[in-house]
Formats: sequence, structure tokens, C-alpha cells
Amino acid sequence: MNRKEKKALTTCNKKGLVKLVNDPDYAQNKANQFPAIVGYLARHGLPGGSTKEELMDLIYAARNELIAQEAKKHADSKNPIPYELQGPNANRVKDFIRNPISAIIREMQAFHNSQVDFSNMEPDEAQYYANLKTNASTLVIELQVMESHKGKYEDKVDMIDVVSRLSKKMPEKDADLGASIKRVNGGLFGTLFRRPSKEFTAFKESFDMFRDADKAHSGNVEDLEAKATAYLKHVIPEFKYSKDMPKEQWLACLPKGKRARADLCMKVLESIDEHKQMKPYMENVERAAKGQPVAERPAPIKEEVDQQKFQADLQKEIEPVENKNDQPEVQEAEPQVEQGDLGIK
Repeated sequence: MNRKEKKALTTCNKKGLVKLVNDPDYAQNKANQFPAIVGYLARHGLPGGSTKEELMDLIYAARNELIAQEAKKHADSKNPIPYELQGPNANRVKDFIRNPISAIIREMQAFHNSQVDFSNMEPDEAQYYANLKTNASTLVIELQVMESHKGKYEDKVDMIDVVSRLSKKMPEKDADLGASIKRVNGGLFGTLFRRPSKEFTAFKESFDMFRDADKAHSGNVEDLEAKATAYLKHVIPEFKYSKDMPKEQWLACLPKGKRARADLCMKVLESIDEHKQMKPYMENVERAAKGQPVAERPAPIKEEVDQQKFQADLQKEIEPVENKNDQPEVQEAEPQVEQGDLGIK
């Protein structure tokens, strides 16, 4: 095992965890996906490793990703499909969704007590697994203490989902969203010497508040949406959010610094919009995992939008065209309708 491989196997952060959960090799292979999540979480605080973010943040981020993946299946399906989780590890995933901390405590205990045959492993690999098993035992003790503080995450589902969606839109070089805000603010030099606009200052304050689970008003989607929109209107007076907005055209007209900040704000609005669209499906997945009745299946988003457009176009067609000065009516052309191992691969 070379140095790069060792570093990769001892790195533990939200960006890496979210990437692992969405890796097609795992997302399409539920037999390995959940064990890989447990294996990744077992790295947290590993001696000699590189760990970022609190363990609770990582656990709830993983929970959100599993719910979001299942919800997307329902949103993309043209026909109703059952919300009951099925397939390999379905019961373990349901336990994790119902009570994440208790479930991970059991998973870490089981991993620590598991029998592993080290005889066929390379010495470095065997040592890594031995360290991981020992660390899992340490995490059980930490998690038992943390369990009494899980309440601050229970009502932060909006914050967790928006942050997760936004994190996936950020460049690979951004270690986390804190690094993203520093980058668009001009780095250390910009932080010390640049005088930001009042609109961007308000956005940054809302952004920092939004993603801090310890803050009483974290996860305030409406405030973050309003502040991001206000900054964009400040730099792009004609700005109005829509899925088909001329994003690249608007950004191309801005100087470098404003372009980076506007791009971040647009990504925030895109993440919020995705969250709002998927929230009914995610709530149904969570209710089903808890054994609660699900709400009526929401209409597929794309079909809903297309139907609205169809109705608008139909109304235009049936409305009489007013002829002025007895000029012949000009008929317009009809418009063209043009997704176990321990995270080691």
C-alpha cells in the first residue's frame, strides 16, 4: 500500500462520504453500499488519519443521501412504486433512517466484534483493518455520549439536504463549504482587504447561519433564498431565478470576483429548488421507513411542468386572434416539441 493509498483510506470528511454514497458501484449495489458507509464512518478520528467535520454531521449527511437516492427513484418513475425499502440490507438501512445514532452504534459494535481473516492480506492492509476495528470500538463510546445531543439534527432535515446538494456542486478543490465561501470572497487577501457589498455580507451571514446546526435558526431556507436572490439582483439587475435562466450568459458579463460570488449564489438557489422539488418524495421515504402511512404520491415533477406548458400553449391556440385594419390573419408556425466492502475499491 503506497502513501497515496494510505492517505485515501484514512481521510474522513463529508465530501468524501457523499462521493462514496453516490459512487455508481455502490448506489447500484445495495449489498455493498451500506457496509461501505459504515466502513467509511469507522475512519473518523483514526489515529494518523485526516478527519474533518463532526461525526454527527457525517452520519446525518449519509442518512440524507440514502433517503435522497430512494426519493429520486420515485420522482423519476412514471408509474407508482412502493415506498417500502427492499433488497439487500433494507432492514439495516431502515434502522439507520429511523434512529441513525443507535443504528451506527450497533454497526460499529458488530464491526469491532467481526472475525476477519488477516492471513491473506498484505501487512499494510491487515494493519489498516486492525486499526479500523479498534477505532470502531472507540467510536461506540463517543456515539453513546453523542446520542443525547442528536435532537439538534432531528429538525434540520432542510439544512442537511440543501447543504448536501450544494456541496456536490462545488469544485473538487473545495474541501468544504467553508472553503467555498473563502474562495469566492477572494481568499485570505480578499477577506482582509476587500470591502464586500452589504448584499453579499448579508448573504454570507445567512449562509454561515444556515449550515451551522448549533445555531437556533439554522436551516432557514426562506432567509437564505432571499439573501442569495438579493445579491444576484444587486449584480444582475434583470436576474430572476428559473431552471432555464441564461446563467452562463449572465455570469460571463461579470468581473471575476463578482462572477464567483454570483455563481455560488446561483448554485445555492439551484440546490434549494432541487430540495423543494424532492422534499415530498423524501418525506414519504422517511415515513415508510418508520412504518408510517405515506402521503399521496406527488405527481412527477417533469410531467407537472410539461402539463402546465401544454395548458398554456393550448389556451393560446383557442384564443381568437384579433385582426386589425382587416389585414389577413398570419398563421404562426406550430412550435416544435423538441442512480460488502468498506469503501475500498
